[in-house]
Amino acid sequence: MCISVGLTGRCLANWWSSVDAEDPSGGPYRRQGATGQVQFEVFRSSLAPNFPDGAVLRVLGDLDMAGAPRLRNAVVSEVGAGTRLVVLDLTGVDHLDSTGLGAVVGALRRLRTHDGELRVVCPEPRVRRVFEVCDLDRVLELHVDVDTALEGMTVQ
Repeated sequence: MCISVGLTGRCLANWWSSVDAEDPSGGPYRRQGATGQVQFEVFRSSLAPNFPDGAVLRVLGDLDMAGAPRLRNAVVSEVGAGTRLVVLDLTGVDHLDSTGLGAVVGALRRLRTHDGELRVVCPEPRVRRVFEVCDLDRVLELHVDVDTALEGMTVQ
Protein backbone atom coordinates (compact mmCIF):
# COMPACT_ATOMS: atom_id res chain seq x y z
CA MET A 1 0.00 0.00 0.00
CA CYS A 2 1.42 3.37 -0.93
CA ILE A 3 1.29 5.76 2.00
CA SER A 4 2.96 8.86 0.58
CA VAL A 5 3.18 10.19 -2.97
CA GLY A 6 5.85 12.70 -3.96
CA LEU A 7 5.74 15.49 -6.55
CA THR A 8 6.58 12.99 -9.30
CA GLY A 9 3.56 10.89 -8.42
CA ARG A 10 5.75 7.99 -7.36
CA CYS A 11 5.21 6.11 -4.14
CA LEU A 12 7.72 7.21 -1.48
CA ALA A 13 7.03 4.69 1.26
CA ASN A 14 5.39 1.29 1.42
CA TRP A 15 3.87 -0.10 4.59
CA TRP A 16 3.74 -3.85 5.07
CA SER A 17 1.79 -6.06 7.39
CA SER A 18 3.83 -7.49 10.25
CA VAL A 19 1.62 -10.52 10.75
CA ASP A 20 3.64 -13.57 9.57
CA ALA A 21 4.46 -11.91 6.27
CA GLU A 22 7.62 -11.22 4.36
CA ASP A 23 8.16 -7.81 2.84
CA PRO A 24 8.72 -8.58 -0.88
CA SER A 25 11.03 -5.57 -1.28
CA GLY A 26 13.26 -6.72 1.58
CA GLY A 27 12.56 -3.49 3.45
CA PRO A 28 11.38 -3.00 7.01
CA TYR A 29 8.13 -4.46 8.26
CA ARG A 30 5.55 -1.91 9.22
CA ARG A 31 1.88 -2.13 10.08
CA GLN A 32 -0.50 0.66 9.28
CA GLY A 33 -3.05 1.46 11.94
CA ALA A 34 -6.60 2.57 11.40
CA THR A 35 -5.56 6.23 11.63
CA GLY A 36 -2.63 5.82 9.22
CA GLN A 37 -0.03 5.95 11.99
CA VAL A 38 2.51 3.23 12.59
CA GLN A 39 1.64 1.01 15.51
CA PHE A 40 4.24 -0.35 17.87
CA GLU A 41 5.38 -3.92 17.21
CA VAL A 42 8.07 -6.17 18.70
CA PHE A 43 9.31 -9.11 16.65
CA ARG A 44 11.36 -11.88 18.21
CA SER A 45 13.90 -13.98 16.40
CA SER A 46 16.25 -16.54 17.88
CA LEU A 47 20.04 -16.33 17.78
CA ALA A 48 20.40 -20.13 17.99
CA PRO A 49 22.56 -22.14 17.23
CA ASN A 50 25.36 -19.60 17.79
CA PHE A 51 23.72 -18.11 20.89
CA PRO A 52 21.09 -20.57 22.15
CA ASP A 53 20.09 -18.32 25.05
CA GLY A 54 19.88 -15.19 22.89
CA ALA A 55 17.17 -13.36 21.00
CA VAL A 56 16.74 -10.35 18.78
CA LEU A 57 13.84 -8.06 19.64
CA ARG A 58 13.19 -5.91 16.60
CA VAL A 59 11.14 -2.84 17.48
CA LEU A 60 9.03 -1.06 14.86
CA GLY A 61 7.04 2.11 15.25
CA ASP A 62 7.14 4.64 18.05
CA LEU A 63 8.92 3.76 21.26
CA ASP A 64 7.03 6.20 23.43
CA MET A 65 4.52 6.18 26.28
CA ALA A 66 2.25 3.83 24.32
CA GLY A 67 4.97 1.45 23.09
CA ALA A 68 7.27 1.29 26.13
CA PRO A 69 5.06 -1.08 28.17
CA ARG A 70 4.99 -3.57 25.27
CA LEU A 71 8.79 -3.51 25.06
CA ARG A 72 9.01 -3.94 28.83
CA ASN A 73 6.65 -6.94 28.67
CA ALA A 74 8.65 -8.49 25.81
CA VAL A 75 11.90 -8.20 27.79
CA VAL A 76 10.30 -9.59 30.96
CA SER A 77 9.01 -12.57 28.94
CA GLU A 78 12.42 -13.20 27.38
CA VAL A 79 14.28 -13.05 30.68
CA GLY A 80 11.64 -15.26 32.30
CA ALA A 81 12.15 -17.82 29.52
CA GLY A 82 15.89 -17.93 30.21
CA THR A 83 17.18 -15.55 27.53
CA ARG A 84 20.45 -14.00 28.66
CA LEU A 85 21.46 -12.08 25.55
CA VAL A 86 18.99 -9.64 24.04
CA VAL A 87 19.83 -7.66 20.94
CA LEU A 88 17.42 -4.74 20.84
CA ASP A 89 17.14 -3.73 17.18
CA LEU A 90 15.83 -0.16 16.98
CA THR A 91 16.35 0.12 13.21
CA GLY A 92 12.60 0.46 12.61
CA VAL A 93 11.91 2.95 15.40
CA ASP A 94 10.35 6.14 14.07
CA HIS A 95 10.20 8.09 17.35
CA LEU A 96 11.89 7.64 20.73
CA ASP A 97 10.98 9.66 23.81
CA SER A 98 11.96 9.59 27.49
CA THR A 99 9.50 6.80 28.29
CA GLY A 100 11.03 4.69 25.55
CA LEU A 101 14.51 5.44 26.89
CA GLY A 102 13.28 4.36 30.32
CA ALA A 103 12.11 1.04 28.86
CA VAL A 104 15.55 0.48 27.27
CA VAL A 105 17.32 1.27 30.56
CA GLY A 106 14.83 -1.00 32.37
CA ALA A 107 15.69 -3.79 29.93
CA LEU A 108 19.40 -3.27 30.64
CA ARG A 109 18.81 -3.43 34.40
CA ARG A 110 16.63 -6.53 34.20
CA LEU A 111 19.15 -8.39 32.05
CA ARG A 112 22.09 -7.40 34.26
CA THR A 113 20.16 -8.54 37.35
CA HIS A 114 19.80 -11.97 35.71
CA ASP A 115 23.45 -12.15 34.53
CA GLY A 116 22.42 -11.19 31.03
CA GLU A 117 23.51 -8.67 28.47
CA LEU A 118 21.75 -6.10 26.30
CA ARG A 119 23.10 -5.01 22.93
CA VAL A 120 21.39 -2.09 21.15
CA VAL A 121 21.26 -1.66 17.38
CA CYS A 122 20.59 1.96 16.47
CA PRO A 123 21.79 3.01 13.00
CA GLU A 124 19.34 5.90 12.54
CA PRO A 125 21.18 9.18 13.40
CA ARG A 126 17.98 10.88 14.55
CA VAL A 127 17.24 8.14 17.12
CA ARG A 128 20.93 7.74 18.04
CA ARG A 129 21.01 11.45 18.87
CA VAL A 130 18.39 10.93 21.60
CA PHE A 131 20.74 8.45 23.33
CA GLU A 132 23.67 10.85 22.93
CA VAL A 133 21.82 13.87 24.35
CA CYS A 134 21.04 11.86 27.50
CA ASP A 135 24.60 10.44 27.66
CA LEU A 136 23.15 6.93 27.41
CA ASP A 137 25.63 6.17 24.62
CA ARG A 138 28.19 6.00 27.46
CA VAL A 139 26.19 3.30 29.24
CA LEU A 140 24.96 1.41 26.16
CA GLU A 141 27.16 0.61 23.21
CA LEU A 142 25.16 1.49 20.10
CA HIS A 143 25.73 -0.73 17.07
CA VAL A 144 24.90 -0.20 13.40
CA ASP A 145 23.47 -3.70 12.79
CA VAL A 146 22.84 -7.03 14.52
CA ASP A 147 26.00 -8.65 13.14
CA THR A 148 28.15 -5.85 14.55
CA ALA A 149 26.39 -6.15 17.89
CA LEU A 150 27.33 -9.86 18.05
CA GLU A 151 30.97 -9.43 17.00
CA GLY A 152 33.44 -10.73 19.54
CA MET A 153 30.82 -12.63 21.50
CA THR A 154 31.29 -16.31 22.24
CA VAL A 155 28.91 -19.00 23.44
CA GLN A 156 29.41 -19.61 27.15
